Amino acid sequence: MLLRNTRNRYAVTAVAVCFVSVSLLTTVLMLVQHWGQDYCFGNVINGAVVARNVTGAKGVHVLSKLSISGQLPFVNVIVVATSALGWMDRRARIRTQFPRNMKLLPEKDLQAAILKFAVGVQGLADEQIVQAQAEAAQFSDLLLLDCVDEDEDLKHPHMWQLDAGVSSTTSKVMLSVQWAVKHYDFQYYFRLGDDSYFRVDKFVNMLSSNVLPMHNAVIGHIMTAQVFGMNQLYPQGMGYGLTYDVCRFIAHNRPYLLDTAPEDCVVARWLFAIGVQFVDSPLWLDIFMGDSCKDDMVLAHKLPAELWTNISEVGTVSC
Repeated sequence: MLLRNTRNRYAVTAVAVCFVSVSLLTTVLMLVQHWGQDYCFGNVINGAVVARNVTGAKGVHVLSKLSISGQLPFVNVIVVATSALGWMDRRARIRTQFPRNMKLLPEKDLQAAILKFAVGVQGLADEQIVQAQAEAAQFSDLLLLDCVDEDEDLKHPHMWQLDAGVSSTTSKVMLSVQWAVKHYDFQYYFRLGDDSYFRVDKFVNMLSSNVLPMHNAVIGHIMTAQVFGMNQLYPQGMGYGLTYDVCRFIAHNRPYLLDTAPEDCVVARWLFAIGVQFVDSPLWLDIFMGDSCKDDMVLAHKLPAELWTNISEVGTVSC
């Protein structure tokens, strides 16, 4: 009887050990899965990606190690120029230049980028909405977004305060990023000012040459400013690129994100939570602030009217 009870105790113990082992293995597997879902990429240090837990309030998504879904049409670059309904002349210049630049690419990259213009329709008069719909039907490149079209009520003295009000440009970036993530797999979303000259062919070539980071990065003319009581880096709003995973973070967390002005600083504030890499490029020029035009530039802000008229048939400007 004693021997039988001892054997029974050993059997129960063995079952318990097996159960605990299976539970531990399950827990480890769950933790591994949790790591992929709830941890974001931090800065790259000596070639190693540092992960930090930045999970905040319930429902907030952070960067995942998975990037492209594989279930949507793929394009390398989605270019979205934030515009306004009345700025037809600016859109006309970009519509002329963009396809010319695309033809400079190798044959394999001729479909590497698409162009869209972000316009807000909230509060527009009926005749303005008809006008916007007609332009969208004619060119098939207009995103008609549910936000105001211009920041007429956003007064400059309050622009750098949290209570400045909703910014149309910030809203257009939010909504167009969400649209891009919903409809495409891509490598970069490029937010373009419609008063900027942009060589999309050069940007695509930078991608093809593996010059650009592919995860957790923003590239542009990186500046520093005192915003909302602290110094911060930000990509100047004349034009900047966001990697796909950063865009997915923005799209998933849109209800939680600040939507005031100035848009470029606010976008940078969104990205602080995920330790984004700010990549500055000397090929982004601000003519308005005194930079000189250069033949190898990728982007030029406030290009003078005479240079726009001198753009060649292949979409290049000679400085």
